[in-house]
Amino acid sequence: MKVDFNKNLLDFKGNPVVNIVNGKETPQKLCNMIAEALFSAGIDPQKPMDVSKKVKAYKMMQQLINNNGIIEAETDDIALLKEICSGFFTAGSFGQIYELIEGGIKK
Repeated sequence: MKVDFNKNLLDFKGNPVVNIVNGKETPQKLCNMIAEALFSAGIDPQKPMDVSKKVKAYKMMQQLINNNGIIEAETDDIALLKEICSGFFTAGSFGQIYELIEGGIKK
């Protein structure tokens, strides 16, 4: 499955969330947020993560970074991505990620 996460995060009213970086407004991108979640996967001592899942998370993070927010992954990798993101994000952020996954282009 191929999913493009290079999309703006939207607030609860459907407006793009904007960050101020060096005095300039920049939209908050879902791909950057997901990369951060994948980078942090396994940090919670209450929910230990085995090595193979951490490696998969790292590889997906690298794909996001190197492919302009696009991930191409198998079903089990996408399930891991959903698992990591559901625990890392609020319902509003995770819902947008989930909708992109479920609407992804199937290979």
